[in-house]
Amino acid sequence: MGWLLLDELRAGGREALHPAKLSAAMVVAVVTILAFGPFTPGLTLSREARMALASALALAAAALAHVLLRSRPAADPTRAGVRLVLAAVALLLTGVVVTGYVLAAVTGSTQAPSSDALVAGLAVDRSLLLGAALLIAGVLAAAVGDRLRVPGSLVFLGLGMVIGDDGLDWVSLSDPVLVQSLGVTALVVILFEGGLTTDVGQLRRGAAPGVLLATVGVALTAGVTALGTIWLLDLPARTAWLIGAIVASTDAVAVFDLLRRAPLSERLAAVLKVESGVNDPVAVLLTVGLLQAWGSPTSTTAWVAFGALQLVGGAAVGGALGWSGAQLLRRVRLGAPGLYPVLALGLAGLAYGLAVAIGASGFLATYVTGIVLAAEVPRRRTSVRAFHTTLAGGVEVGLFLLLGLQVFPAQLPRIAGTALAVAAILIVAARPLASAVSLLPLGYTPREITAVSWLGMRGAAPIVLATFAASAGIVEARAIFDLVFFVVVVSAVVQGTTAGRVIRALDLAAPGATGEVIAAALPLDGSDIDVLELRLTAGSPLLGYELRTLATPADVLIVAVIRGEDILLPRGTTRLCAEDVLVVTTSDPEHGVATVTRWAGQAPADRQKGAGTPA
Repeated sequence: MGWLLLDELRAGGREALHPAKLSAAMVVAVVTILAFGPFTPGLTLSREARMALASALALAAAALAHVLLRSRPAADPTRAGVRLVLAAVALLLTGVVVTGYVLAAVTGSTQAPSSDALVAGLAVDRSLLLGAALLIAGVLAAAVGDRLRVPGSLVFLGLGMVIGDDGLDWVSLSDPVLVQSLGVTALVVILFEGGLTTDVGQLRRGAAPGVLLATVGVALTAGVTALGTIWLLDLPARTAWLIGAIVASTDAVAVFDLLRRAPLSERLAAVLKVESGVNDPVAVLLTVGLLQAWGSPTSTTAWVAFGALQLVGGAAVGGALGWSGAQLLRRVRLGAPGLYPVLALGLAGLAYGLAVAIGASGFLATYVTGIVLAAEVPRRRTSVRAFHTTLAGGVEVGLFLLLGLQVFPAQLPRIAGTALAVAAILIVAARPLASAVSLLPLGYTPREITAVSWLGMRGAAPIVLATFAASAGIVEARAIFDLVFFVVVVSAVVQGTTAGRVIRALDLAAPGATGEVIAAALPLDGSDIDVLELRLTAGSPLLGYELRTLATPADVLIVAVIRGEDILLPRGTTRLCAEDVLVVTTSDPEHGVATVTRWAGQAPADRQKGAGTPA
């Protein structure tokens, strides 16, 4: 590349600088240096002369660029690109110099300047640079951690600790209210994505056990943790109960990330997903109630009313706004497809804000809104899910970096023994007991209860709840935050790194998802035809059948089968396999997705003859 650049420069020089032109250029250069050079004591030319000379230099630069672009057409694309770059550089550099001379002539002064440096920096520049570098470093570190089977949340927390006040001191963020606000915002985005990726079939299977774990289970976990802490560690009762309430709930971020990697059956995965999405209101109820009761007693009626409003109000707001938003997304025409996910994000924020305004749980409202939107807007589901999955991934990096900044590693050894004891009580006693009480009456086996207990990881939610104590101004807030952080780290290390081995040891590993088949539509705006993607999971009734044996509905046509990296043209003898993606078209934009979903959920032997035409 270096020789190519030199060759182009020599070619441009031969074309543009023959002896006469070179002599003229030397004269111009000498005059320019004398007039404008660094050794010039002052203005030697008038303002008009400076501007005239600057204009002449600009014309010369334009002529040089023109010669570079017109000389000897290059057949090699690389050589042509180099020539174009050189021409652009000639124009840009000379343009900058000329512009500087013009400005100096217009605003010039006979007095010596106080500084030769001009600064155009903004206050946000360093933050943007550092933020981008940390985002890239965090993502790359998470990729390494994934290979080592280390949860990404743990990597991000560690990186935040390294760059914080007690580490490299690159970033300092000590405002507890700001940290709490940013943490809540991140949780809203992550919970909304969790709702969008929760299928209705999963919700039906996991609703009863998940809600029991999210209510009775959280209360039992908090109580057992608090009592164990008081008994074993002799901590003050109020502090022990507050710690128990904060660490009682599982974390949606950690659980969703774990379920993407853990080979768990859909039945148990649905329970964990519903629990982690619904249990935050109960943890907030316990934490806020205890903090308010810290200074003055709170009546039983107030506790019950607050809890009922949090749960019922949050679910009602989420359901109503999810349904209203689904109607809006179905009917509105925004033009650009990328605006639909942005509109959905606005609905998530609106759900949280409206719920909080009436005293209900904004977290639950956001989660329910995501579930309803995904179920009611199949035509936009693919783009909306893809956008929010990507957004939630980036927000997760930022959230754990932010929480890591709040930790002072030098102070952790002081509370390490207490934190390890609390983590042991939580993981070994409180969580298993709560899981058994919640799931045994519903017919779950001891092996399944053990799996659900072990996979109930702690993560960002307890740390964010720990900031409530700091914003409330209680004296023990710093110690509580450090202890909760330590417990979360222990949970991530112990449970997160062993989840796969525990599932396999319990013989509960599933080779793939076995839930109901869901069709995802890719709408063609301005057309009455939708293109659908239908992924066949390990439990699909269509597996093993040839296409000629499948009777599709009258308005549905299979146009391709995607198998790994290959795209197969559909033939009668094509036999369907797990993880195949059927590309299907339908001429019924309103009900086509539901029709294809019902068709794919039935075994061919169960379909009535004459329901459609062979594929």
